Amino acid sequence: MKLNDLPLPVDRVAPANSWKPPAGARIVSSDNHNMEVDHLYEERLPAKWKDKAPVFYRDRKVESVIFKAEGRDLLPQGTGDKITIGREGQFDPALQLKDMDAENIDSTMIFHGMFQSLNGLQDKELYWACVDVYNEWLVEYLKPYSKRMHGVAILPSFLKPETAGDYMQKIKQLGYKAVQMPHSPAGVRWNSKELEPVWAAIEESGLPLSFHAGAYKVFVGNGSMGANLTANLCPYRNLFGALVFSGALDRHPGLRVVFHEGGAAWVAQALTDMEYIVATFGTVLSPKLSKRPTEYWKKQCYASFMVDPIALRLVDVIGEDNIMWCSDYPHPECTFGFTGELLKESCETLGPVAGAKFIGGNAAKLWGI
Repeated sequence: MKLNDLPLPVDRVAPANSWKPPAGARIVSSDNHNMEVDHLYEERLPAKWKDKAPVFYRDRKVESVIFKAEGRDLLPQGTGDKITIGREGQFDPALQLKDMDAENIDSTMIFHGMFQSLNGLQDKELYWACVDVYNEWLVEYLKPYSKRMHGVAILPSFLKPETAGDYMQKIKQLGYKAVQMPHSPAGVRWNSKELEPVWAAIEESGLPLSFHAGAYKVFVGNGSMGANLTANLCPYRNLFGALVFSGALDRHPGLRVVFHEGGAAWVAQALTDMEYIVATFGTVLSPKLSKRPTEYWKKQCYASFMVDPIALRLVDVIGEDNIMWCSDYPHPECTFGFTGELLKESCETLGPVAGAKFIGGNAAKLWGI
């Protein structure tokens, strides 16, 4: 399939006759998005935070989202709705379901809209309060659509590891099947021994842990959009290495980790390099691991991605049980408008068994949806 100069999602047309999967197979997007409602934090934060509440709303006069906190803009202004929002289904689950139906998508996991912009808040207590608001709101918001749209809760306990057990219980009591943490929060080392209570609590909960790619400004000026996207859409090699070589996956064999929206071809090269590291530095590595890096990946880790034909050709290395398709609706890089063509070609590359796993089977099994 050739992709070139695609219109932004808001200008794409829903296909009239999108590809349908073979009998017995389901299309499940492991990563779609909704948008938080206007003034969510101003209206729902406890009274003690009212004067510091992040201001969030869609300003139709300037066709952009406004998101401010701590006296600064959290979003780059001037990009406009077509880039920051995409399709109207991000604001209206009923419209998103209509777009899903057009491409025969049965179910989807629903991630945040703009919440990750709060990851940079200086006031971590305010951040925590915003997480509470978001998690409680999302359950209510998606309740009418809960058979097909499954929200992903946010776990803030990387800031206070000792709270992880109680917070994971709260997430489960709210009815969530999935949880996420930011992949590179400032000041947090994922190989730190201090995070042991976090890994233990997530493992005990039985919920898979998601890390989702985010928009981080690395470059400014000439060519910065393309350069930043290149960096943002492949962020996981360091994180995976930390989880393996710190022994987190070894100590917690029931911990399952999903790396969202970062492709999967990186996995093959990372595993190749990590196996060589064990072979050549194995006598001095600490802690000692009971398994090889590839075993941790195959048994506990997953990659969710939109378009990665190289990964599909490397599935014997990455694992047919470890890859999941996602639409990333409604962002500019989403597959809306050509999902059927993409998945048909993917199934032809992978074959019927691995193809059915990739387009939805692995996601349905992992999250029990």
